[in-house]
Amino acid sequence: MTDESLLTTAHVFRALSQATNRSIAGATAYLSDSFRSHMSSDFFAVAQEWGLRFTDHAQDCPLQFFGDSFTVDGEKFMWHSSHKPSSSSRSASEQIARAYAGMPVVRHITDEFVSSRILASERIAVSLIIEPKTAVLLLELHRAGAQVGVYAPAAEVHQPIADELATRGIKVYAHSRWTPAQEHEGALALLDELKPTIIIDDGASFARLASIERPELVSHIKGVAEETTSGVRAFSAMEDTGALTYPVIASNDSQMKTSFDNVHGTGETCVTTLLNVMGDDYATRSSCIAVIGFGPVGRGFARRMRSLKARVIIVEQSATAALKAQYEGFDVLPLKHAIRISDCIISATGVRHTLDVEALQSVNDGTVLGVIGGISNEIALDGLTALTGQIIEPAQDITQLDLGNGKYARLIASADGMNYTISNGNPIEIMDMSFAVQLNAIRMLINQKDTLGPHVIRMDNDIDEFIARSALEARHTIIDDKQRMVTDWTHTRFADAHAR
Repeated sequence: MTDESLLTTAHVFRALSQATNRSIAGATAYLSDSFRSHMSSDFFAVAQEWGLRFTDHAQDCPLQFFGDSFTVDGEKFMWHSSHKPSSSSRSASEQIARAYAGMPVVRHITDEFVSSRILASERIAVSLIIEPKTAVLLLELHRAGAQVGVYAPAAEVHQPIADELATRGIKVYAHSRWTPAQEHEGALALLDELKPTIIIDDGASFARLASIERPELVSHIKGVAEETTSGVRAFSAMEDTGALTYPVIASNDSQMKTSFDNVHGTGETCVTTLLNVMGDDYATRSSCIAVIGFGPVGRGFARRMRSLKARVIIVEQSATAALKAQYEGFDVLPLKHAIRISDCIISATGVRHTLDVEALQSVNDGTVLGVIGGISNEIALDGLTALTGQIIEPAQDITQLDLGNGKYARLIASADGMNYTISNGNPIEIMDMSFAVQLNAIRMLINQKDTLGPHVIRMDNDIDEFIARSALEARHTIIDDKQRMVTDWTHTRFADAHAR
């Protein structure tokens, strides 16, 4: 593939993802003759890696590509004008309505909650990014009869959405201009005023705040549904030390969360966000991109960047994950060696100080640094800025980061998760499945409240199957009914031979 066609391919995926917040993975597109004439035949191989399928029938296909434009559900976008996300041109109400239209599984489960009145006496505190897809979850919980309050740090608040939610009966304890001190006060106010019976958490920060600073309120909590790998890790540590006093449903560990939200949602949107900041040709301009962590997020990101012809190497501490990376064709190096040959380093671990001060000061001058894991100080800005005195403004596309030794790095999204800090977050269809998992976690906490106990609990595979079938039905995909399999353990090859 030529450099020109590579640029076009990257542009297609970046423009589609950033302008619409729709998932490329799992989508089906109709390609017009005018579009095909612009593309190299290798476009199809790259598209397959990203999970895009094709149809020869334009009728009823919601995603259609033309030479100068593309349409999604009949809405037209021009390729050349899609450099930045277009959501800012829509009102908050319109953005929420678009998210609603793409989240049929969440609506279906909430319909069941409305009928059963299962949430009628619940007070639900939600600590998630405040944006259109989260708004759908909050409003659906409210529709089902719960009292609902939401908190998010300033960098994760889309203010027009927060303002719209407040007009619709959601208690909002967040603002995009709050200082860290105000964020702390807002989180405590949500606890004090709502006295939640259920918490939906992101990184375990909100529930741990309750345990540490409001222990008198913990007795009200029936349980927590945790959204992230780092959060499940923190709650597991609490359980190991005997500090956990309520059940935690590890929503993150559901196949319907990890296999879609992490691999396809975060992996996809972090690539397109990086291209949005650095340019569509960044994959080929970069000499080497080091991805730290080959979990679902790191893998999803690395494979997509490689499909655009970037040289990608993997840094891992897990022997199993490192071997998986090698078997998928990636070179694996220790961090200190990867730093020396890379001009872009991406942290995908969800672990604090993945890049500590010593590592930061050893990177090459001008190296691009970014986080797709999403925990505070995954890149150790706390230690570095204590040394340099630099103030890092939140939610900036690029910050020239003083490394304290005469060198500078280019910091993406102020070292917060890049896809949700300076872009639209995970795609609508992906979050439909993730929030469906959260709703089923809430159902577990209510229906099984007397039997769960203070443990980190994985969800039953039957729940994943239910959500997956609902998602397939929404996509008009028919599969065979699952047959109950009964295994006769006495039936062996030897018995078969004897019978003959």
